[in-house]
Amino acid sequence: MISKMQKLLLVGPQKKKEAILKTLQKAGVVEVMPYKGKEFRTDGRFVTTANADTALSALKLADKYAAMKENENRKPRDIDLPATDLANKIIELDSSCKKMRDELALLSSKLKTVETLGDFSLAELRSVEEKGKIRIQIWETTKKAAEEIDFSGALAVFRIYSDSAKEIFLTCAKEKITLRKCSEIVLDEDLATLKKEIGELKDRKNGTESAIFDISTHRKELYDNYLAELDKISFNRAAKGTVSEFDDKVFLLQAWCPKSEMANLKKTFENECAAIIEIEPEKDETIPTLIDSKKAVDEMGRDLVNIYDTPAYTDWDPSSWVFFSFTLFFAMIVGDGGYGLLLFVFMLFLKIKLKNPSSAMRRFINLSLVLTGATAVYGILTGAFFGWFPSSAKPLHIALFDYLPFVKNIKLNDKGEYLTNDTMMMVSVVIGMLHICLSLILRGLRAAKDEKDFVSPLINLAWIGGIWSFFFWYVFKDGGSKVLEVANPAAISANGLLSLEIFAGILVVLYAIQAKTFNPFKMLYASFFGLYNGVQFFSDILSYIRLFALGLSGALLAQTFNKLAADLIPTGDGTSTAIVIICYICAALIVVLGHTLNIALCLMGGVIHGLRLNFLEWYRWCFDGSGKQFVPFKNLTTNAKGND
Repeated sequence: MISKMQKLLLVGPQKKKEAILKTLQKAGVVEVMPYKGKEFRTDGRFVTTANADTALSALKLADKYAAMKENENRKPRDIDLPATDLANKIIELDSSCKKMRDELALLSSKLKTVETLGDFSLAELRSVEEKGKIRIQIWETTKKAAEEIDFSGALAVFRIYSDSAKEIFLTCAKEKITLRKCSEIVLDEDLATLKKEIGELKDRKNGTESAIFDISTHRKELYDNYLAELDKISFNRAAKGTVSEFDDKVFLLQAWCPKSEMANLKKTFENECAAIIEIEPEKDETIPTLIDSKKAVDEMGRDLVNIYDTPAYTDWDPSSWVFFSFTLFFAMIVGDGGYGLLLFVFMLFLKIKLKNPSSAMRRFINLSLVLTGATAVYGILTGAFFGWFPSSAKPLHIALFDYLPFVKNIKLNDKGEYLTNDTMMMVSVVIGMLHICLSLILRGLRAAKDEKDFVSPLINLAWIGGIWSFFFWYVFKDGGSKVLEVANPAAISANGLLSLEIFAGILVVLYAIQAKTFNPFKMLYASFFGLYNGVQFFSDILSYIRLFALGLSGALLAQTFNKLAADLIPTGDGTSTAIVIICYICAALIVVLGHTLNIALCLMGGVIHGLRLNFLEWYRWCFDGSGKQFVPFKNLTTNAKGND
């Protein structure tokens, strides 16, 4: 249910503004809006977010290092520091860690080069240079260039290292020389010194990481610190949205509050030196939308709606409609009972395993259980299990189906199967028609109840009649249907065409009336463009064929993997045991990896296209959308639960 909102004006003395705003924030039931002519800003001049950014960075680092060190059997050291200092400390230590990693990478690169030269003493090398009054240099070049180097300036040349790509050699000369096509390796540390330095640096890095891990165990304090910084930002935004009057003695603040909370809010401010005045919203002012429902179905549906859009304040709550239709579409697209049961068991295990999940995680698990359960039921109805279909003509072995009229009228194909491609395509189209008709009914009811518009509901009813008239005319126009058996298809088709013409005429008249003018050209214009909606209805309904197409593609892919695995199984008696074992292992891998890939593709298709049909094809016919979500001015630190 979308809560009714009341716009209010809060008036209080300037000297008590901070206390009054803190009381308002503690109440947590209003959305503060900037006073006319003011605006919320988050730069240095208005509200700074630097501390919150630091707190968030610290929280992310705590999670990162906790995951890195979680397998180490080491008791973390307790740290007695304020949360703000903990946040600054973990960022400082991480910065040091990054520098040490860079130094290690540089030293490791040096070590790799020095290792090719062997274990030598740099001091002894310098001593030889001094005593022999010579200059020793080390060079690196490519294998090809080494053949063209002129060593005429060198007293002696020693090849130190050679492989297929490069050569390293040492030259002795009276003074420093330069060689073309060579790069000189300048040594400032020998192998032993480098290894010692790298070891010491690794010890310092590990010690720093351990210190960060110690801080990461204080995640709750870091999380509370982050929420506290967000509370400060929220408070400062509210303070910057006020205006001062009467020589800066009084401040004014505008806000939105659910009408159901107005009594509690006024009671909260009974002992405060402030007044709450109910005011009317301005014309064309955007009123925030609060979908307030404690029902599990509505909560899950609200999460789905918020993925795409926020309903307008004038809309009806679409949560339950979206939830049930999305569940059906998801089940039809995934369509495999085996997949549904497997995922249902996994989500059930997750629900049992997580003892204290956040509210968002709890809703996600509940939604997943419903979706996977619906998929399992749909798979049982259609007889699909991991790409395997029972050979029975009827998909569900329940005698009740023998007494359902619509099943009796469904034609069997040459193989005696009920759920043929033609049947499932027809089912998808009919579901699309029912879904679009539902949207037209909801829109008509809204128009009549909220807008006192009684022409729009009649137009929508005429469209519903026209949609079904077109369906019966088209399906039976060629003397019968490939799917349904009826006694007199020609009569049904003729009556459908006649009804279509009648409803078209009614729509022309109703659109002309809705134009609210006696100008014949404007009336004709309104009727023409009103009838043009028929093209959009036609394309939207055809979009529901994706329910069949995606379900079919998933089933075919599952069957393909099953066939590939089956073809690997040896059928002859002369095959060796080793070959048989290898074939079975490969077949098992194909089945496991193939169905894993197919499950992932089916899940993506179910989520993406299930939501698409709800919002692109259905939502716009019955709801306005493009609303502004209600964001309460509240203390996050006192309202947070766990990690929610």
